Amino acid sequence: MQPWSTMGISAERLAAFLKSDDPGAHRYAILQDGALSGVVSVRCPWLKGPYIELLAILAGFQRRGHGERILSFVETEAARLGMRNVWVCASQFNSGAARFYERHGFVEIATLPGLVADGFTETLFRKTLT
Repeated sequence: MQPWSTMGISAERLAAFLKSDDPGAHRYAILQDGALSGVVSVRCPWLKGPYIELLAILAGFQRRGHGERILSFVETEAARLGMRNVWVCASQFNSGAARFYERHGFVEIATLPGLVADGFTETLFRKTLT
């Protein structure tokens, strides 16, 4: 699944990540009509708000509003808890993801070379809630 396969991250490695015991991460399956359409993992708290560390919508379910609904859910919960920010990273080669986050009010904050995989750079985005 893109963009992870571009970085050499296998489906098995993603599955292991999602199944791992991590008390700081909240992981959710995204369903459409009972079918798995994606997954999301949110680390919270992180720099005065949640960090969406993984948002993956399967190819056949993209462009159906799932990503927008996930962002809205995360932002609503963060605001309800009095948090100031929502954070997310996107691989620099994944321009579609960057455009998606920018359309939803996220602003580029920094670049992080080698964060996920050697030879690749992530862009850190922030959305301020207050």
